[in-house]
Parts: sequence; C-alpha cells; structure tokens
Amino acid sequence: MSRFRKACSSASNLARTRDVWRRQRLAQRRSLPPMAWTYSTRSARACSRFNNMNWLKLLLFLMLATDVSHTLAQDRPPNFLVLIGDDMGVETLSSYGIGTPTAITPNLDQLAEDGVLFENFWTEPICSPSRADILTGRYPFRHGVPGPLFSFWGRMGVPQPERPASAHKEALFSPLGPVEELPDAMPEEYTPGLLNSELLIPELLKLLPTPYATGAVGKWHLSTPFNENWLDHPNANGFDNFAGPLTGIAHSYFAWLHVENGEVRQESGYVDTTNSENAIRFIHEQGDNPWFAWVAFYNPHTNVHLPPTELLNSEARALDPNAVSTENTQPYFLAQIEALDTLVGRIMAAIPEEVIDNTYVIFLGDNGTDRWSGPPAPIDPQRVKMTTYEGGVRVPLIIRGPEIEAGARIPYMAHAVDLFATILELAAGDDESVVPADRPIDSVSLVPYLLEGADEELREWNYSSVLMGELSNSRTLRNSEYKLIIDNGTEELYHIAEDPAELNPLDLENLAEPERSHYQALKAQLEVLN
Repeated sequence: MSRFRKACSSASNLARTRDVWRRQRLAQRRSLPPMAWTYSTRSARACSRFNNMNWLKLLLFLMLATDVSHTLAQDRPPNFLVLIGDDMGVETLSSYGIGTPTAITPNLDQLAEDGVLFENFWTEPICSPSRADILTGRYPFRHGVPGPLFSFWGRMGVPQPERPASAHKEALFSPLGPVEELPDAMPEEYTPGLLNSELLIPELLKLLPTPYATGAVGKWHLSTPFNENWLDHPNANGFDNFAGPLTGIAHSYFAWLHVENGEVRQESGYVDTTNSENAIRFIHEQGDNPWFAWVAFYNPHTNVHLPPTELLNSEARALDPNAVSTENTQPYFLAQIEALDTLVGRIMAAIPEEVIDNTYVIFLGDNGTDRWSGPPAPIDPQRVKMTTYEGGVRVPLIIRGPEIEAGARIPYMAHAVDLFATILELAAGDDESVVPADRPIDSVSLVPYLLEGADEELREWNYSSVLMGELSNSRTLRNSEYKLIIDNGTEELYHIAEDPAELNPLDLENLAEPERSHYQALKAQLEVLN
C-alpha cells in the first residue's frame, strides 16, 4: 500500500480574494496602521486611475502574465508556511461558528475563505506532543514525547532579562511553571525531549531533488537539557535556521531569552512581533529556492496580558493593560488572538504575490484552550487543555494553496500527524521514497481532501493522549460515530456524531447495539495503541 496517496495532477485556476492581505501591503508601504486601508477607497482610486486605459491591451497583457506566472509556479516545488497558535481551541475562531465571544480575526477569516477548513481536526491536548506529532508523523508513544517539556530557564547560560518598565502586566497561570535547576536524575514525570533519532519533515525535504531551505521561528518546546546539544536542537533536526525561545512558557512576553542557531541572548521586544519579523526575514532570504517555514507563535498561551495596542484594531485597545487578573482573563485572551491575527496578516502581506500563489499556508492550534484563559462558551473550562475531551483536542486547521478549492469545509476526521504525509506528498509528488520505511508512520495524507474533493473518511479512527504521571493520564479514541475516553482508569463513551459537546455519556452497563459493538471495538483498538 502506498506510504502516502498519489497527488492529484489536475490543474485548475484558483479564484480567491486577497483584499485583507493587499490592504496590509498598501498599509505597510504607506506606514498606516495594519487595517486602516479600506475596500471602498482602494476601489474608487483604481477606477479613476484606469478610466482612460486601453482595456483590450491591458486584458491581453494580464492574460499573458497570468499564464506565464502559472506555468512558472507549476515548474517550481511549492513552499510551505506552517503557522501555529498556542493553546487555541476550535471555539476561538468565528469561522468555526462554535464559540461566543470570539476574537476579531480578519486575516484568519480570509484564510478560511481562501482555503479548506477542517471541522474535526485533533491534536494531543498539550503543546510538546502535538508539535512532535506534526514533525514526525508519529503518535507520542512512538516519538517519545508523551507530555509537556519543563522550561529549564536556569540552564540556558544567560540570566533572564528584566521586564521593561513600560511592559504590560502579565498573569501567569500554570500548574507546572519553570524548572530552574537540573535534577541529578530525570524524574519519572519529566519528558526528556524529542530524540535526534526521529526523522522530521525538514530533514526529509532536504532529500528531494530540489532540497528545501528550512527555517523555524518562535516557540520550539521540543528539547531540554536531557537532549544532546539542546540549545541548537532545531538545527540538529533539519532546520537551517532557528530563531526564537526554546521554552514552553515565556518568562515574559516583553523580556525573554532569544536563541538563534544555538546562541542565547537577552531580548526585550514583544516576543511575537520579533517572531513574525524573523519569519519574514527568513522567507525573503530564500529567493527562488523552495522553503519550509515553521512559525510557532507564543500567543495566546499564558501569560495572559494585553498585547501592544499597535497589534489591536477593536475595542480591545481600550482595555487597561495593568488590570488583568484571575477574574477577567477572557477579554485579554481574545486580544492576544487578535494580535496573533495581525501578525499573521503582516507575514502574509510581506510575501510577494507570485510567491504566495505557490505556497501552502497551514494554520492550526497546537491544543485546546487552557482553563485559565477563559475559553469562550460553550466550552467547559474543566474540559480543555490537558484533557482528552473535545475542548482539549479539537483545534482549528485551515489550509490554502495552489489548486485548493476556496471555502471548502471538511467534516471528516484528521489529526496533527497527518500534516507530515500531507506536506511530503505535496512536495514530492509520486516520490514515496521520502517517507521513512524503517519505522511505523501514523500519518494519513490529506491531499485527497485538498486536491481531489474527497467526500469520505480517510481515517477509521482518531487517537489522542496525554501521559503525565499523576498529573494526567488520559487516552481517547473515536470513530465516525462514537468516542471512548479512558482517564486514569475511568471510562466514558459518547455518541460524538450526535453529541459533539459531550454532554450525555452513555451508560456502559446498559449498552444496546450498535453502541456495544462500537465500545468494544474502540476499547480493543486503544489497548493496541497503549
């Protein structure tokens, strides 16, 4: 059986709107605020400018230019821009129509209009395992990162910088916190970090006839001092360039340790603004070379805070930056998502149009919203990040790019591991040798959904887990109809197709058919995956 599905070779012109990103390009050139340029003003000026042109000549020129551009794009390997929101459940985006209230996200809304939105996409319910899933195409019990990695700030060789006096107040909510000192022996509840023996997407993209330039920007959260060369861990695993924080929790969004290709320095700029600038710099440096950019934002992870107002365009600008507390986190959390959206728009606007037309843009959350941020209703704050309920594992996934039908919605199951085979198939076409044959791969390519209009489940089931010793030990498995959760030995079964909010657990002592058969099959499969 094919290690990933054969890519669709049919070509069609993709009609898509780019108004938000074009407005931002104009705004950047004119030094205006990100969203200050309006549709009506631009259209009126365009009409006036072209009133006296020879429209026939213009039309012929545009047709020729479009044909040449399309031919050149077909001859080049596609680029990949992976954008990750941190602790961002499916209820946080208005394009999913689930949560109330949601953040103001015009750029992510535009991305959904231009691409494919996956309605039942799962990750692991915590940061590090999900990131390892994507990059390896393997579940946590295979890649060896079953839980979060602690933040060893005190072992980085450089002291934490002082927060600037102008920095906004931050509220840190986490049961884990930083680990300043390295213990003599690794405690059982610790995760050591992703081993160098794993094969990651960037390493495999370098094996193609036209090797990819690879860059990682922002939160890494896949290495600890237990890893060999942990400060340049991204570089040791296929990334030509890395710039960002290594740790899972920012000491401060306004003062942090910036690691660039193994070198550590103090930084006092807003962390995600710096991350977006580093992403743009990497992309611009590649010229005509194909590239893979991994951009992992810290937002909207705790510390809860008000981002710089230059990143906000809604009433969030009026929030008191020093009034955030445990009692009022949600408005600040939504402002963090708005800031992330603005930075996504800046990155998109900075990419030349002929380049973005040959780029697959992938946006996802790494796990569900955490309880301290104030997840939008109807999500239960006790069934979020670090749990295997839908609030912990169901996150946004939006993909746009060449040949993808704009505005499509996929109701079928997909998983973080599936991005591995998807990216490799889009990059390699029929060359299946790029997929490792010496180890189990759990990834299922999503290319049939993206390019062929597939209208059926590609997966028999979806799996997620969080294994953190006494803190949390939960696994879940679902098929197209039912979902089984086993949490520290306690079992819950839901008819997930009819009860997506998981409000009505089925009585396991009195199951009728077909519930009984589904329960038995799910439990048997979970035992195989244990």
